[in-house]
Amino acid sequence: MDINKAKILLENLLDRIEEGDDGKYRILGSITPKEIEALRYVVSANVLNDDRGSVGATDSGSSGSPSPADPIDNSNESQAPLVSNHDSENDEKIELNLSSVSLPHRDSNYRVCMDFGTAMSKATFVRDENDDDLEFIEVLELGIPGDQEGVDEYMLVSSVYIDAEGKLWFGHNAVQQAQLAPEDGHERIDNIKRALSEDNLESPLPSAFNPTSHELTYEQIVLAYLTFFTWTINQALTSGMNGMDISCNFNRRFAMPCFPRANARRVEEKLKTMLGEAQVLSDTFGDEIHQGLSLARFLKALQLLRTEKRIYPFIDGSITEPLGVAGSLLSWKKPLDSLALVVDVGAGTSDFSLYRLNVAVEDNEVVTGTGAGEVEGTARGITEAGNHLDHILLGLIIQKSGVDSSHPKYLNILHALKRDIRDYKESLFGPNEAAFVTLYTGEHVDIPLEEFLQHPAVQLFEESLRSTMIDILESADPSWIDWVKANPRRNLTLVLTGGGATLPMVRRLAERAVTVNGVEIPVAPSQVFPAWLQEDYPDLEDHYLRVAVSLGGARKYTISSLGPLKSTGIGLGEYKWSPSFTGS
Repeated sequence: MDINKAKILLENLLDRIEEGDDGKYRILGSITPKEIEALRYVVSANVLNDDRGSVGATDSGSSGSPSPADPIDNSNESQAPLVSNHDSENDEKIELNLSSVSLPHRDSNYRVCMDFGTAMSKATFVRDENDDDLEFIEVLELGIPGDQEGVDEYMLVSSVYIDAEGKLWFGHNAVQQAQLAPEDGHERIDNIKRALSEDNLESPLPSAFNPTSHELTYEQIVLAYLTFFTWTINQALTSGMNGMDISCNFNRRFAMPCFPRANARRVEEKLKTMLGEAQVLSDTFGDEIHQGLSLARFLKALQLLRTEKRIYPFIDGSITEPLGVAGSLLSWKKPLDSLALVVDVGAGTSDFSLYRLNVAVEDNEVVTGTGAGEVEGTARGITEAGNHLDHILLGLIIQKSGVDSSHPKYLNILHALKRDIRDYKESLFGPNEAAFVTLYTGEHVDIPLEEFLQHPAVQLFEESLRSTMIDILESADPSWIDWVKANPRRNLTLVLTGGGATLPMVRRLAERAVTVNGVEIPVAPSQVFPAWLQEDYPDLEDHYLRVAVSLGGARKYTISSLGPLKSTGIGLGEYKWSPSFTGS
């Protein structure tokens, strides 16, 4: 350990020491092994203050450490690794379990769609029944193997935490481990999906999230989480399929953000490979994944896995998030003809897409050549979403508390707020309609919902959603608006979905008509829970808004984004489109 590492550790230690009412000093939290190591280093290396006030080691001949006469360079202090993993871990032999890639066949009658969410991740299993195109649908109870039934039985928290011992923790365990850890300035990684949305996989993971000596990228952290995600899916399939024999090379699809970007195909292909790798790593580590996975062992296994190029044929492909939602709306058994704008408000992004839903059915079968299609040029996303509201709420709490950067505990207060801000937001939009915040210092701040909704940044968020909706409608061919106006009983159906679908500012999007190119268009909200699911799967009603993407993406028929609709073709006898639903 060098002087810079020791200095950072001891500063963190000192920052947790507080003076009690009796005048005695006490430390908050336990002392970590690395802090003990830093203390021993200071004693054994005889690190002293010299008569000029400079801090250094008396062994001026050692390379890499400043001499007593040299000033300490703190310019790269935040980049200094704090923990080195034991060599014994790196030397341990890893045996890859390649059973999933060695199986010769996979059953095409069933599949899983994985929805890797910014805040929560979900997965749905669908098996095609042979008679009458029936589907067996089960939203997987990932919260049970993830030990977070208290949070949600179906969804996984999308978080990763690296502890001071170099172990990876995932989901709700990551939240708990971060809360139990000392206030050493290191944070859990909550928004890892943004690395996909922003095509940022190759970027280094900031030292604020990484207390180890390993140089990590976002790609490695995303893959580590996908390994955990895959492990929970495997566990749920094993325990919840009522005796079905589900092989480990089951077909799987995955949801993708719909940001328009030139390299979307490259990101999709990269994610295909990573999901295949996640299955192998899940098989390799098994339950160790959920018990504190050694980062060194994970990296060693990944290095071994990538020594040769591998093919993962069980990764079926992607579906955009709004397309998954649209697919969940259709029974594919009843006729439908409507124009629908899907607004999927998640934690990291709000995704929009406009669809013509037109299904013709004869004798309980979908007529060939009918289906649903995406209106050309109407798929886009914005970064104003749930996390954006988190930042606004955090800023409002800081403002009302009167705390600023000059406060001696400012960093502690800020770190604790960032850690718990999602819980405060849940409380804000819950039955109490208020967030009751206890700061790190013990002071209290209350934020009523009405006050939050009046915040200028929150009102700008609502305006951004509405302006994006209007911009999308105006970018579509004008014949679509004419088609809606041609029938007085026809509305633009607004489909609100995602974790933010019930937020007041989101619901208001469907409460009044919109003006598009000077024409007023009536807007009507879709059913909160589709009728076909109400009939066949009523138990899913409470969870539908959050699982709609994975549910629609796992079905036999999915809406394809290929061959978008250009115009309605009104007056020509038919609308122009390419066949846009596919069977798996």
